[in-house]
Amino acid sequence: MDANFDNTVVIVPIYNSEKYLEELFTQISSYFSAKQVIAINDASEDNSKKICKQSGVNFIDLNTNQGKGNALNLGFKKALEMGYSFAFTIDSDLQHKPVDFPKFIKEQNMGDYNLVIGRRDFSIQKMPLSRICSNSITSWILSFVTKTTILDSQSGFRLYDLQYIKDVKFTTKRYQFETEVILKILKHNGKIGFIKIATIYDDQISYISKLRDIKNFVKVVIKEIMPSKIY
Repeated sequence: MDANFDNTVVIVPIYNSEKYLEELFTQISSYFSAKQVIAINDASEDNSKKICKQSGVNFIDLNTNQGKGNALNLGFKKALEMGYSFAFTIDSDLQHKPVDFPKFIKEQNMGDYNLVIGRRDFSIQKMPLSRICSNSITSWILSFVTKTTILDSQSGFRLYDLQYIKDVKFTTKRYQFETEVILKILKHNGKIGFIKIATIYDDQISYISKLRDIKNFVKVVIKEIMPSKIY
């Protein structure tokens, strides 16, 4: 099945993003109606909840912070309940540009991909050195263990084939979820494609805990490739 602007929804996991949300929803509205947007507020401590309610999007409000992966999973379930076949995931801090939506859909249609990931520019002019290192290392590790070229393992700007992942059981709830998705799609013989997207690092706050999330990344990789030897 091919993705299009009618059978696709946009999922936005949110944590303390009041500064960006109004502009993000405005940009998304150039391509999708509010009823095609699912916003998951992961217990934000600012006015994100209020902005989501005023925007008219589908809204899921969590009382306790449970992680990006959990928010995405809730978004996927809601999208399937609403009858959609594909879902974009886009971060809430304007590091991703909705203007790239058509490029994702075109790539999915051309390659019949089950997942299309936005590939950023790993150069010192575009990305902080710490992020270049973590992204390069994790992408190389995934490429090695899956024998598939993974160009950007940590990008959150993605187009998912919901019909392909609806029966897959995910176990992680935080940032390592996006690694688990790659591993499980490839394990189930799915196809992953990549497109170039803008690399934007302005004044956004990162909530990634480098030591914790690197540990969790290694943990999920080992669990997926050697399930009988973990736990």
